[in-house]
Amino acid sequence: MLNALLNCASGATWVSIHHAGGVGIGYSQHAGLALACDGSEETDRKIIGFFDNDSALAIFRHADAGYNEAIKTAGVEGLTVPFLTTN
Repeated sequence: MLNALLNCASGATWVSIHHAGGVGIGYSQHAGLALACDGSEETDRKIIGFFDNDSALAIFRHADAGYNEAIKTAGVEGLTVPFLTTN
């Protein structure tokens, strides 16, 4: 759900929330997005933002789970992870 909200805030043309089919036996939720790319500078900024935001969210989720590599990557990339006492 957080990923879907992030996609909305990033300016997606279309955002969907759906179950994962066989993954998690229907208990897993996923988000998808679509962006109408019209060649404008605004769309160019959105494309870059989607890649940055999606990657950062993955790092946050893995850091929250305690994976040292994600915690280290957050520090290297200069990401502030609010729920960690140290970055």
